Amino acid sequence: MSTATAAATVLEKATAKGEEVEKKAIPAYLIKETIDGIPFYYKGFRSVLNKTKKPADIMADSGLQSDIKAFIYALLIRHLDLKKYKAYVGEVGSHLDHRSNMGLDVVVFDKKTLTPDKITSKYIDVAPKLVVEIDVNVELQDPGSNVFEEFVLRKVRKLHAFGCEKIIWIFSRSKTVIVAVPGTTWQVLDWDADVELLEGIEFNIAAYLESEGIETPDRDA
Repeated sequence: MSTATAAATVLEKATAKGEEVEKKAIPAYLIKETIDGIPFYYKGFRSVLNKTKKPADIMADSGLQSDIKAFIYALLIRHLDLKKYKAYVGEVGSHLDHRSNMGLDVVVFDKKTLTPDKITSKYIDVAPKLVVEIDVNVELQDPGSNVFEEFVLRKVRKLHAFGCEKIIWIFSRSKTVIVAVPGTTWQVLDWDADVELLEGIEFNIAAYLESEGIETPDRDA
């Protein structure tokens, strides 16, 4: 074996070992969601690893995300038939299978599916009727990964396969709303569009924020 080949072999082994150590060094509490066995970490988890931030600094929602969540949830509680449905807001734990656990922002369940015996101290393991997500607060271990492809699309398709009837994803940076219903072409809308949640209940993010005097950055900023 030549010196160059030997050096390359040593470097390859060292790199592999380093990647293995890095993977093991990420503690489980920094995992926000797992889909198909793939861990998705809280956005900013590297700052916790290098001790420039504490876990609490990266695990909470932004003010804008919290406000939009509250707005959507309030609409549902005000207009939804609560004899037929249950609505939740926050990081609602959803257990899809042994390799997939998610946190959902705003969720509506049909009471025929989410029966009292299904409400326990564990994650909910039945399919929601509606999921509304606001922004993306995860990172992959590989910083070069495409979060939209690896996380957003994977999460939507996994929820569809689980039985979720409708997913609405709001992106504040691009001011875009995606509406994904199984078996149909997904809608990609500007967030000044009127969007139906369920049963004629509509929202318009741009109009709501304007009414509250909440300013957001320009789309290209």
